[in-house]
Amino acid sequence: MCGKEFGSEANRASYCPDCRKIRQKERAEAYVEKRKNNIEVRTIGSSDICVECGKPYIINSASQVVCEDCRKKHTNKRKQKSNADYSAKAYDTITTYVKKGQKEVIKEFVQQHEMSLNEFINLGINLAIEKLSKE
Repeated sequence: MCGKEFGSEANRASYCPDCRKIRQKERAEAYVEKRKNNIEVRTIGSSDICVECGKPYIINSASQVVCEDCRKKHTNKRKQKSNADYSAKAYDTITTYVKKGQKEVIKEFVQQHEMSLNEFINLGINLAIEKLSKE
């Protein structure tokens, strides 16, 4: 709001302490105004309509917009986008091809060793780099 830089322990802090107080006051005033004008205010325990499937549900948290059935799907959509954005910034991409039939062998191997395919490939790359640098 004011442009000041600030440090915070919270992951989602958007306002410095001074602006946060102002913003909380504005939210409280808006809430009171809604109540005065008989505008419906979402409260925990009241019902709402799911934005994904259109079914009614009971509100369990202030930020809830979907029913329990759609929650996981809705959360995964948000995570996939942020994960893709992070990956694009933090990693390079390599496409690899394996012989027919090897894909299933590799999948089985990584499952048995409780690792991801990415961890398996990176392990192989690191071992190869280590071995080749000794030569």
